[in-house]
Amino acid sequence: MSENPTSPPSAAVSDTEPDTPNSRVSRNARRGVDPVTSSPGRDLPAFENEDDLLGGMGNAPDEEEGEGEGENLFGDDMERDYRPMPQLDTFDPDLLDEDEYEALSEGERQAAEASMRKRDREEGRGEGRMRRGLLYDDDEDEPRARKRRLADMAAMEDEPMEEEGVESIENLEDTKGKPIREWVALGGPRKEVYNRFRNFLRTYVDQKGTNLYQEKIKEMCQKNKSSFEVDYNILASECQVLAYFLPEAPTEVLEIFDEAAKSVVLNMFPHYERIAKDIHVRISELPLVEDLRSLRQLHLNQLIRTSGVVSGSSGVLPQLSMIKYDCVKCGYIVGPFYQSQNEETKPGTCPECQSLGPFEINQEHTLYKNYQRITIQESPGKVSAGRLPRSKDAILMGDLCDTCKPGDEIELTGVYSNSYDSSLNTKNGFPIFATVIVANHIVRNDEKGETDRMTDDDI
Repeated sequence: MSENPTSPPSAAVSDTEPDTPNSRVSRNARRGVDPVTSSPGRDLPAFENEDDLLGGMGNAPDEEEGEGEGENLFGDDMERDYRPMPQLDTFDPDLLDEDEYEALSEGERQAAEASMRKRDREEGRGEGRMRRGLLYDDDEDEPRARKRRLADMAAMEDEPMEEEGVESIENLEDTKGKPIREWVALGGPRKEVYNRFRNFLRTYVDQKGTNLYQEKIKEMCQKNKSSFEVDYNILASECQVLAYFLPEAPTEVLEIFDEAAKSVVLNMFPHYERIAKDIHVRISELPLVEDLRSLRQLHLNQLIRTSGVVSGSSGVLPQLSMIKYDCVKCGYIVGPFYQSQNEETKPGTCPECQSLGPFEINQEHTLYKNYQRITIQESPGKVSAGRLPRSKDAILMGDLCDTCKPGDEIELTGVYSNSYDSSLNTKNGFPIFATVIVANHIVRNDEKGETDRMTDDDI
């Protein structure tokens, strides 16, 4: 062997290129790559212990660089963050109220609440609304509708969310190409309709600064009723999407409205369910009025408003609402089944003994609701000479029963629906459906009502 061995390749390279921290040799050394024997496009196979290969250095330089990038929160001067700072611990004595107060009497409390209500009215803030300027500045250029929606949603943050696991959607008007009836039946749109209508009932304030629908709910509860009116024009001005969905899918949307109204009523009067099990929303002032003669297939399953004279009515009958059956063989109570308007609901098999029946109605657990059928006829003044007046049947349920009698001229708002009638099929020889109006709101156009609506200018 030669006495002067040749230097390794790495040393030869270092003679021509200095070993600076940013040099290629330094970077290769940190990665454990030999600049001569290793090609840039090929990685060496992993070793069981790479620290032995690198002389025990590992990735220490990278770790030190990483530690130097952030702030050490647990250093020697950590306790300086908790040092006393007297100049910041002083408070303005004029803003501190350290006086002791005695308990208010009932009269003093009522006087204080009346004073606060007066202050809220002067500030334009009704019950359930937030003070103007609390969430946003009055100088912002945002539209007023957007500001009101932000305040309404903030006022509802403390409300418990129902139907956990179902998220409401913000863009309710985007139906994804589905019909409105199918869209509102989904969990997300249904919850959004529920929340928007509940916010509308709780936060709408009229021009006088009065929370209109909370006052209507209070009046309803004082009279032990189970329904109150909602003006369609007000709903359209505040919630355009709900006003668009309502005439197109009235059965589904009105069901959601009733649930939201019941939630608001029970929030104001927690024990009112003992008086009225269900709360109904009555839609008034629907803009378009249809004649009985002009009702066609186009109006099926839509919310319509028509007028006429009541020519006949049945008695108030009990209609099955929620049914439970007794299995005759084992005595097991089957149900509940909710009765629909078109067909009778019956159980298939008994879940206890797996028998096919027979079943008997359980009279104790079955619930009923009031049902009345009336016939309305075109008013004599609206029928052309030589033509017979048309008539149409209407169904009244709940507190709408006995609100009108034969001879009354009424305005009826309801859902124009159809039902299967076997007698018509036998008579005509092909399938025909009988049409009926399921009433939602009734107003009598009698002389007393006209007098009540007259103003001083009319007189």
